[in-house]
Amino acid sequence: MGFFDFLRSEKRSNNFLSATFGNYGGNTSAVTKDSSLTFSAVYACVRLISESIASLPIKVYRIEADEDKITDISHPIYKLVARNPNNLMTSYTFLDVLMTNILLDGNSYFYIERDASARPIQLIPINPKDVKVVKYEDKVYYDVKGYEMGIMQEDMLHFFNLSFNGIEGVSVISAQKNTIGTSIASNDTAFSYFKNSSQVGGVIKHPGKLSKEAVERLKNSWNTQYGGSFVSGKTAILEEGMTFEQSKINANDYQLLESRRYQVEEIARIFKCPLSLIGHLEKSANYNSIEALSIDFVRFTLMPYLVSIEQELNRKLFRESEQYEYCVKIDVNGLLRGDSNSRATYYREMMSIGALSINEVRRMEDLNNIGEEGNVHYFPLNFAPIGKTDEND
Repeated sequence: MGFFDFLRSEKRSNNFLSATFGNYGGNTSAVTKDSSLTFSAVYACVRLISESIASLPIKVYRIEADEDKITDISHPIYKLVARNPNNLMTSYTFLDVLMTNILLDGNSYFYIERDASARPIQLIPINPKDVKVVKYEDKVYYDVKGYEMGIMQEDMLHFFNLSFNGIEGVSVISAQKNTIGTSIASNDTAFSYFKNSSQVGGVIKHPGKLSKEAVERLKNSWNTQYGGSFVSGKTAILEEGMTFEQSKINANDYQLLESRRYQVEEIARIFKCPLSLIGHLEKSANYNSIEALSIDFVRFTLMPYLVSIEQELNRKLFRESEQYEYCVKIDVNGLLRGDSNSRATYYREMMSIGALSINEVRRMEDLNNIGEEGNVHYFPLNFAPIGKTDEND
C-alpha cells in the first residue's frame, strides 16, 4: 500500500494519531487559545516574544573559503525572507505570525511554493489546526485540510518548540492548561467582584428603630447626596444621633490582588519573560539592572527560537548545492547592545587591539562606511611577543 492510500485509510482516525504520537493535550475544551489571550499576562508575553523577534532583520550571507560571511542581498532567498515572503506579508508579519503560532499552538507551518526550477518563490502560512503530522516509514508528511495530496517534508517549513518525538511540538496552552485556567479564573473572579460591587461602602447606625419606609428614604437620600465619583469627599451631616462607619472590607481581605499578582509571575515563568518587560515592575528593584534582564531575555528566551528558525530556513530554502555556500541569519546585535557609554568602551577596546576597524564599528551603529581607509585595523606599537623584545630597539 502506497503512502497516500495509507493516509486516506488511516489519517482520519484519532486513535491512530494518538497511538502514533501520543496524546499531549488532554482535555483542553475549557482552556483554549482564544480564552488564554483574555488574560493580560499571556497576551503580553506572546506579544513581547513575537514582536521582539519580528522586529529583527533577516540577512543572507555568502560563506567564503576562509569562512568569512559576506552579506548577499542579490540572492533570491534574501528577497523572499527579508522582503516579501508572500503576496500578503512583509518580513515582520511573517516572523510575527510564525512566533505567535509557535507560542500558542506549539507548531507553525508555511508551505513552500516553488517555481519550475524548484526555487522557493512564496511561503504560504497554514493554520496549525488544519495540519496533521504523519510519519510513514522513515519520512514525515503533512496532511493539510484543503490540499488533496499530502505535503512532503522538504516542501513545508515546520517550526515548533518543546517536542517529545522530534517531529511535532507541544502546545503551551495544552501543557499548562491548569496554570492558565487558574489565571483566567482569577481574572474572571476579579471582574465579577468589581462588576457586582460586592464591597459595602459603609454602615449608617441609628440609635432608634426605623420603619421600612424611613430606611428606604434614608438610603436614597444618602446615595443621592454622597454617592458617585463627582460628589465624593463631601462632608456628611448626621442628625438624630446617627453615626456612619466606613466598611473595611476590600479586595485585599479576599487575597484577590495577591492571587492575581502571583498568576502573572506564573505566566511569565512559563514563557520565560522578565516581569519588568511585561509591565510588572513590583519586583524589578530586586535586580541590579533591568538592562541586564533584557540581555538575558535575548540570550535565554529569544535565542533558542532564533536558532530553530535559522536552521529550518537553511535546511529547506537553499538548494543542495548551496547548503554550504549560503546561510540565513537573524541579526540580534541591536537587542544586545548596551547603553551608549558601554558601547563606546567596548568599541574603543576592540579597536585598540585591532579586532575591529572603524567601518566595522560604524556598521554596528547602522552608519555608512567612510571608504577604504576605514577598513584599516590598528594595533599598539608597544606590544610585542614575549621573549622577542630587543632592548636596543
